Amino acid sequence: MIEISEREKFLLDLQGFLHVENVLTREEVDALNAAVDVHQEEYSEDSKMYGGGMLGTRGRRSITGMLTWEKPHCTPFRDLIAHPRLVPYLNTIFGRGWRLDSEPLLMVSTRGSGGHGLHGFTNRHFNGSYYYTFTNGEIRAGQTVFQFQLRDIEPGVGGIAVIPGSHKANFKCPEDIMLYEADHQAVRQVASKAGDLVIFFEATIHGSLPWKADYDRRSLFYRYNPKYLQSGLGLCTAQLPPWADELTDAQRAALEPAYMTNRPLLEDDGVTVVRPPQEPTPYIPRSVAERGY
Repeated sequence: MIEISEREKFLLDLQGFLHVENVLTREEVDALNAAVDVHQEEYSEDSKMYGGGMLGTRGRRSITGMLTWEKPHCTPFRDLIAHPRLVPYLNTIFGRGWRLDSEPLLMVSTRGSGGHGLHGFTNRHFNGSYYYTFTNGEIRAGQTVFQFQLRDIEPGVGGIAVIPGSHKANFKCPEDIMLYEADHQAVRQVASKAGDLVIFFEATIHGSLPWKADYDRRSLFYRYNPKYLQSGLGLCTAQLPPWADELTDAQRAALEPAYMTNRPLLEDDGVTVVRPPQEPTPYIPRSVAERGY
């Protein structure tokens, strides 16, 4: 069984992000890329151009809807929903019980594509959707991004960037740093290979740098939340979609709507699904209930 190491826990808590190498096999990466190749006409281009050091000559492109593509092209994306390599990290970050909050998103950058402005919620103000805490020896967080690289990101070519430790920041980040105009040493580009995974909290200041490589960047985003939290217009706000019947028990568990008790939970093996017994309703003495306490 795959387990998250103490070293990884230290780095994740320290940095607010974690680079995990070789999460996907070459066969998995090839299947994902092949499916994207077939659906390239569905790209939409981001017309928003960020200023400062994020400025490019064109926007980035993106695509969604992969979970409902025709077979076999939807299959490699569905296989990532509760991938066994992810589950130990999800259980560490959220505890037992978490959910895929929104549709997967593929970001594509070609040479000259501008960056995505740095953003993040830090620790200055509590945000019920995007937060980071550490209590009683356990990490707990709000929305967290699992970004799979489908193409290499070489050092210096752009792509994903973070400000390490900013998930714990108590002061406002200066505007010129957020615009990538000053103190570049505070911003770390996360060089990674196809098949690698980069995990980062939405509380961590993050973004992407302008793309300089001659080949396209392909980064695939899966956003997860604690079991009780729906951050936006997600996949399942009330009930599972009809196509969920085609999924495994583990995948369906990850698509459950946001609620707390008696929900299916995944063991660290990524396969075993258990549903705890229904929690009993606590006894409240009649006199106390009548007083509204």
